[in-house]
Amino acid sequence: MRFDEVKELIELINNSHLSYFEMRDDKEFIKMDKSITRNYVSNSNDLCDSNLNKLAITDLSNDVDIKTEVKESVQENNISQNRDVDMEVIASPIVGTFYEAMSPEDAPFVSVGQKISKGEVVCIVEAMKLMNEISAEFDCEIVSVLGENGKMVQYGEPLFKVRRV
Repeated sequence: MRFDEVKELIELINNSHLSYFEMRDDKEFIKMDKSITRNYVSNSNDLCDSNLNKLAITDLSNDVDIKTEVKESVQENNISQNRDVDMEVIASPIVGTFYEAMSPEDAPFVSVGQKISKGEVVCIVEAMKLMNEISAEFDCEIVSVLGENGKMVQYGEPLFKVRRV
């Protein structure tokens, strides 16, 4: 698909009520999703048009780079975890938006120094409009909150530093 065709397709999607579009053929795959905000990083300076930044575009050739970056990030996190011998982390099981409370008016599920029981909800990660409760897998004490409220988190990204009790 040529760049001008992609740009025209983006304009059509932006001007429509569609929030998600996916097209696949033998050689190409394109997905556009404007239902949630994402950070978009381009490898080309030609894609700086402000209309293009409204959509996330993914093709299969970039998936390998993304998976490699996530794997390296998880490995780096594992190395830093080994430095704190008695520390463990509660990591995000999915990619999504981190929320420390059920709603903006509510108090956070947990706070630093709080002891929590196995199965107790520590946060919510929103993915594709679904609120996924993240629970503690063991009895522990919250040492630090690593996730930032309302910010995107990646798969395997540490959300809390905890100490078993």
